[in-house]
Amino acid sequence: MKSISPSLILLTVLVLVGAFLNLYFVFAILALIIVFVGIVHFRQSGATMAIVSLAIVSLLAVGFFHTSPVVAVGAATYGIFRSFVVTISILATMLMIFLMREVGALQTISAAVKRAAQTKEQQALLLGVGFGTVATSLGVVTPSLFPPLLVAMGFSPFAAIAISVLGYNATTSYALLSIPLTLPADIFKLDLNELTFKVNIFLPVVAVLVSIAMLWIVGKGESVRKGIAPSILTGLTIGFSCLLLGILRTPVMLIGVLAGLVSMIVLYAYHRAVERPVPDKEPFNQRVTITALSPWLILIALALAISVPQVTDWLRRLDGPAFWIFDRPVDLDAFAQIYTWIFLATILSIPILRPTREQLAKTVNLWLRRIWQPFIAYSFFFGVAYVMAWSAMDVSNGKLVPTAQFAAMNMNNVVGFTLAAVFGASFVFVAPWLGLFGAVVGGSEASSNVLFFPIQHRAVEGIGLTGAGENSSAFMTIYGSHANGGGIASAITPSKINNGAATIGADAKMESEIMKSHVPLVLIITFIVGIMTALFVTLGI
Repeated sequence: MKSISPSLILLTVLVLVGAFLNLYFVFAILALIIVFVGIVHFRQSGATMAIVSLAIVSLLAVGFFHTSPVVAVGAATYGIFRSFVVTISILATMLMIFLMREVGALQTISAAVKRAAQTKEQQALLLGVGFGTVATSLGVVTPSLFPPLLVAMGFSPFAAIAISVLGYNATTSYALLSIPLTLPADIFKLDLNELTFKVNIFLPVVAVLVSIAMLWIVGKGESVRKGIAPSILTGLTIGFSCLLLGILRTPVMLIGVLAGLVSMIVLYAYHRAVERPVPDKEPFNQRVTITALSPWLILIALALAISVPQVTDWLRRLDGPAFWIFDRPVDLDAFAQIYTWIFLATILSIPILRPTREQLAKTVNLWLRRIWQPFIAYSFFFGVAYVMAWSAMDVSNGKLVPTAQFAAMNMNNVVGFTLAAVFGASFVFVAPWLGLFGAVVGGSEASSNVLFFPIQHRAVEGIGLTGAGENSSAFMTIYGSHANGGGIASAITPSKINNGAATIGADAKMESEIMKSHVPLVLIITFIVGIMTALFVTLGI
């Protein structure tokens, strides 16, 4: 498949906007365009472009969008701290995986996976889609977790990074114990069950498309031909599992975990039923394998414990806001965040893994060298998202307040209203693209769902589909489409690609190649989600 040049995308956007004489729209999305061009054409790292992007969006906010410089600095700072739920989870996962690699645990797990799935296609689906869904739902950051394991299994560094940022995309809404859904539902007073349903109606199709895209990454048309049946089976299993679990009112924190486990069981059973297993050359050592898996097993137990709503609420009450930026509290909720428990699981596994003092020293030294790029990439992209959200605002008596120009000059408003004006009723086709845009800029679906909610609502309001308000069926369908677009974006989110590259020491050139290979796949899947959105809205689903 020929990759689509980001320059062509840039030109298309500029021509479209220029036709409607809205220069401010170009300025509002300029940071995203620069990120793509910088990574793909100039082969800069995600961390470098995150710094550049934050500087540019801050200057534009102050210079063109009536934003107080104090607000711009405060927004960037607030965004960086708000990113900690993701960034520190990445750092914690990297420490765990580096320790497991140093003591040989990854090699042991690699051998066990090869017994269960013997071809590259089977391994990619079982790990990248099935276990990727489970791990991501529990809060483990798979771009930190998978690349070293996949390299140990014989995948190329390119395939290892590509699989790690693509496989779990269909169920990104359930990442980090479902924060991408629970956070906007809490902030905007949405019906969580309704939001969950509206996200899930897309998943059977999206999960199948992601599974097929995974095979394309592994070995192009040949791998798709060899693995088309199990890829469809995997996608349908995950998609319909999420849909059924949601209808049954399963706690939302557990939906992704259970769906991923079901898909792994079904895929394993399929391989055993349809294909002849190759006889094992060496006996399976259960004790050694369980020892190698101990960090993950401990983490799963801890994550399931804190996923109980009563436990989560109690943990959040243990600490209050660390400080305030204007009138906005920065509440880290450290005891309730998954990163605390990833660190704890790593520490608890040390007596089981029994690393030597030299292995521990090597683990820590490698960790300290590798953490900075993904930390900068994620945290600064969060900063970009908050600068956009707080643009056209000022501070009065210590409170963040909209300026008189907020409605017309807030960067999110500009994007939303422009899209509504340009596309009119056809905006329903565009909704997932806005989710894609938001996740790439903000670094995650969670930030996109929260910070781009006002854009979606204003755009939908502009075409007269809000109905009874935020919880109207049409709007919730469109917002579910937005969430799916944000999940699909993980495959081309610079911070995630940079994170995966950092775990195996790949350079910026590798990041550029992965971005190029994923852009066409992401565009195709997002286009199909747009068609589904229009169909669901028309049918009143």
